[in-house]
Amino acid sequence: MGKEKQTQNNTDANAKKIKVALMCISAIIIFWIGTNFLKGIDVFGKRTYYYAVFDNSGGLQESDPVSVNGYKVGKVTNVKLISTDPIRICAEILVTERISIPADSKFEVAPKDILGGTVVNIILGHSKQFAHNKDTLASYIVPQMTDGLNEMKGQISNILASVDTIGLSLKDVLAKEGGAEDLKQILENLESSTEHLNSILANNKDKVSRLMTDMEKFGSTLKEISPELTEIVANIDQISDSLAKADIAATILNANRTIEEVKEVVSKINRGDGNLGKIANDENLYKNLEATTDNLNKLLIDLKANPKRYVHFSLFGRKDKEKKTKE
Repeated sequence: MGKEKQTQNNTDANAKKIKVALMCISAIIIFWIGTNFLKGIDVFGKRTYYYAVFDNSGGLQESDPVSVNGYKVGKVTNVKLISTDPIRICAEILVTERISIPADSKFEVAPKDILGGTVVNIILGHSKQFAHNKDTLASYIVPQMTDGLNEMKGQISNILASVDTIGLSLKDVLAKEGGAEDLKQILENLESSTEHLNSILANNKDKVSRLMTDMEKFGSTLKEISPELTEIVANIDQISDSLAKADIAATILNANRTIEEVKEVVSKINRGDGNLGKIANDENLYKNLEATTDNLNKLLIDLKANPKRYVHFSLFGRKDKEKKTKE
């Protein structure tokens, strides 16, 4: 009896140990399932992992959603640095939905909303081959909507300072006695000027329309003759190059020297140096030359009118004299 009782006690103790072990294992499993459920991981669904490598993660974090055409199909499970020279960041992307992703698909890391955060969009490709578990797909970053704000801070500060100055000036105007009335008068004058301008435009609507039509025609004509204008500009450019290459300075220097020499010759003539100077300055010599020229001219005229007077008697006068002597 004692042995049977001891055996029964051992059996009960082993059963209790087994129950405790099963309860611990169940608790661990339940805790693991609960943790993954809170993380948004479907423990009993399909689990396919893909990888994307970036030079800049663009603010991508673990647990960021992964979607296709706006429908959530998974999440980012890990982001880690895999290389420092150059910088390479690898993101592990879990897809829990049963979808076929073409091999040429891309991961797009884009801003989730204006408040911040990122989302990974799967841009499906057109390949007939599909990506498999643990494949690395191409990826790119879409700039955040606030990326350019740092560059605009200085400009925004200047604008706000100007607005503040305008506000203070307006406040000073309104604080003065009668300032509100003056401002009201200014606004009324501005409104009146606007109405007057509208009236002018309305009365000259046809003229304005014709002016716009003429401007359009001028633009069309300018567009049509643009090849000719281009050729003209090219010719002018060639002329400019030719002038730039020509030795204009030397040409001008030679012209100046020639002018100086002409001036020197004229000065000598005025002073009476040389034959030209004497002719130009000696009046008697000029008159004698004029008289000689006139007499020579008369002689030539008479020679032309009476050639026998000079030629006949000089050639045949001796024969007449010889006849008279023989007689």
